[in-house]
Amino acid sequence: MNRSISLIFPFSIMLAALAHAEPVVDLPRTCSLAREAADAGDLMGAIVRAECLISGGEKNDDPMPLARQLARQAQAKGSLAAGFVLYEIFALDPKYSYAPGGKVDMNRYNALAATPVAQRGEQIEALNGLSSAVSAGHERAVTTTLGYLITTIAPGNLDRTIGIATGMQRAKMSIPPALAGDVQLAQYIKKLGVSQTSVSTFKNAYGSALAAAALQIRGINNDAACEVKDIKIVRIDGVEPIANAVYLSLNQPLENSYLVQGSWSESWTFAGCDKTATVKMLFTADGWGGAHYSSSPIKLH
Repeated sequence: MNRSISLIFPFSIMLAALAHAEPVVDLPRTCSLAREAADAGDLMGAIVRAECLISGGEKNDDPMPLARQLARQAQAKGSLAAGFVLYEIFALDPKYSYAPGGKVDMNRYNALAATPVAQRGEQIEALNGLSSAVSAGHERAVTTTLGYLITTIAPGNLDRTIGIATGMQRAKMSIPPALAGDVQLAQYIKKLGVSQTSVSTFKNAYGSALAAAALQIRGINNDAACEVKDIKIVRIDGVEPIANAVYLSLNQPLENSYLVQGSWSESWTFAGCDKTATVKMLFTADGWGGAHYSSSPIKLH
């Protein structure tokens, strides 16, 4: 069985959180001023101090709990930007990391994926903070949400991906080059039919599906006159409802956007060399935003 894992969307930490602020030159001084402002009850000071803590701009032996406290206090006082900072804190918190030094640790990933929903309070808080921020049009939250939807498995996330990207274009917001190709792929998948995958899971599963289809079309002896590059996916249908679905309890617009448990199958049809082959794809949520998948041939015609 193969696996598609969820990757945290990479975003930059901008310590100058004020809109259109000039680049920070004296980081220690900026973080010192943020601490003074936060202690005086200033909302923006609390937000900037939280970002100083998680980025290392303010030294602290255990920065994440204090950063969360500051962001929560700012959010309780009505700061929508604080919701986005709560998501930043979660994304950068070492206890939720499965790729120390940039290398995926599958044992760590599996441990995170097995976390019971009842113990995911900080994850749910972070995603609801992101949801609130994107609803308010917070630009960094909108871009981050696009990355989140591209990498997270749940029915409707392809539509959400396209919807967010369309809204960004209408608002004259630039789509990061690293995500532009994934947005185009989401639009392409949508044209093939209804799929309950995410863009990332589709990309990871495609090779397995193509191999199964090519085996049918080319035959066991691998007909040399038929090249794999000539075999393309042409249709997705036969999508089943999610069996035993469990979602994180999130607010709109991210409600039901994170499938923790559940499985379903889809039929992917490929064509090439004057033949078509249909492959049954079985997907099972892995618990941390990605999915396990397997492929099996259905028919050749």
